[in-house]
Amino acid sequence: DTIELIKLGLGEKESTATMYVSGSTLISSFSKNHVDMMQEDRFKGADWGDTLEIEMTTMDVLIEKYGTPSFCKIDVEGYEYDVLKGLSKPLKALSLEYIVPENTQVLVDCLKHLASLGKIECNFSYGESMKYNLPKWKTGKEMVDFVQTQEFTDTSYGDVYIKFV
Repeated sequence: DTIELIKLGLGEKESTATMYVSGSTLISSFSKNHVDMMQEDRFKGADWGDTLEIEMTTMDVLIEKYGTPSFCKIDVEGYEYDVLKGLSKPLKALSLEYIVPENTQVLVDCLKHLASLGKIECNFSYGESMKYNLPKWKTGKEMVDFVQTQEFTDTSYGDVYIKFV
């Protein structure tokens, strides 16, 4: 199999966007709000001094060209909802990186958007545990409620897994 690297950002529409580049490239982001919040606390002292203008496309455009993926991991440092706004059809399954409490609303918006595309079930893996932390998958509504609890906030970061059923 061949892997084709697409050198584009993903967002709500085809456009150009500013990427805030950190010296630690793992935390670069298109979300200025996310960068500002991270500098205040979690990544105090980190530098996002460089910027790049990046050509953007949407998940819908890529799906039209390449087909629906079996799985999609979205790990874009607070820009997850903007990426999902460019998706209008269900995927088979996907994961979203989360950081709470800073990006709780981003996660809630993502889950609500995905639930608007079809019936979803959700689980999560906190930190780098690489295992599901819920014994039973939650509905979209149940997960929206759960991610706003102190129990979930105490997990700090990880991935939420979503499957369309």
